[in-house]
This record gives sequence, structure tokens and C-alpha cells, in this order.
Amino acid sequence: MGVRRQRAADSGPTCPRRDACLREIAPLFTDELVVTNVARTAFEWHMAHPGEGNLYTMGMGLVTPVALGLALALPRRRVVALDGDGGILLNLGVLATVANHPAPNLVSIIFDNESYASTGGLPTATAGRTDLAAVARAAGIESAWTTDTLEGTRAALAGIFADEDRAGAAVLVVKVSPETPPVAPKLMDGRENKYRFVRHIEATEGITVLRPSVVGRRE
Repeated sequence: MGVRRQRAADSGPTCPRRDACLREIAPLFTDELVVTNVARTAFEWHMAHPGEGNLYTMGMGLVTPVALGLALALPRRRVVALDGDGGILLNLGVLATVANHPAPNLVSIIFDNESYASTGGLPTATAGRTDLAAVARAAGIESAWTTDTLEGTRAALAGIFADEDRAGAAVLVVKVSPETPPVAPKLMDGRENKYRFVRHIEATEGITVLRPSVVGRRE
């Protein structure tokens, strides 16, 4: 599958950009529900794989938790979190929660550029000694890997998607360049995205999530 090691390669010029990784893995997706990180991750995924099953721009520290909730609520549906090193470091406890609430239909992809790119590029802990895949394994997530190439990322994710015997969630840390090229924004606000996402779940799962309002209605 992917590269599993204690320290990833330095995320310098040899590591791919996140947008290139997203374009590389987009063809692997079918009907997955996808929860994205803030800012450019959302815009880049919208360009690579637009669809009603995408929930964009979760706040830092909330991407993998929201994806876990969806995975537990919809156990027959694959759910993918497109998270970042800053977000995971803000809420490391979620890795222990993921380990202790097994959801084999959950995949958390953590794009690790070793920096808080959207707030000026200050380094995160992964620019030092912190290895997020190792942290995930120490928390109890057995399926945790690190990749640092386009080919390795696609192969690792394809292997994760094909593994039907996995007992719990998978975590794939992808070391990427801190480059942030211009990208077109998605043309919808959070409220519209929420309702479109929920209606997509209702239509594809045959369930009711949001019930009609009864305010002012007479029987």
C-alpha cells in the first residue's frame, strides 16, 4: 500500500502540491461523502471533484470529527475527510476517538504542508519532530500511512478503498509542498452547501435528515 515510516521526507520542492494530489486521487472517487478543510483545500477539491456529496470548509479541528460522525451514522457509506496538519494538531484527541469508535468506512486524508499556510506560513509541529501517522498509530489506529509522491498517494488511497477487511478507520498523511497557487473559489455559501449536502444524503440514502418546519402549520 502506501509508505509507512516514522518520519516522512522533508516537504520541500520534491513534495507535490496539494491541488495536484487532489486531481490525482479524484478519479478514485464515486459516491463517497467528502468533508473538506477550510480555504484552499475546499476550493481545490471543488475544482478537482465538484459534487453534491461535498461538505466544504469545516473549521480547523472539525473536519475529521464531522466525517467520523457521518461514517458512524451511515455505516454503509464511505466517508472521506480532507484534513490538514494544522487542523489535526488543534484537535489531536480526535485520533483517539476515531480509534475507539471503529468506522471502517472512514478515511482521513491529512495534507501535511508543515505550516499554517492560510495564516502566513508559520511552521506547525510537523516541521519539527511530530509524525502524524505515528501519532495515529499510537492512538490505536492500525491503518495509518505517510506518502510524499503523487503516485504513492494514489496507490495508497486505492489500496485503502479496496480493503474490505479493515477493522477501523484509515489515516493517510500526505506530505505536500507549502505552495499555494491561485485557485477559483466555489460559488456557494456555507448555508447553501449544507442544504445541498443534506438533500443529497436524503436522496441517495432514502432517509429524512431535515424534517419540514411545522411553525404556523394547522392540522
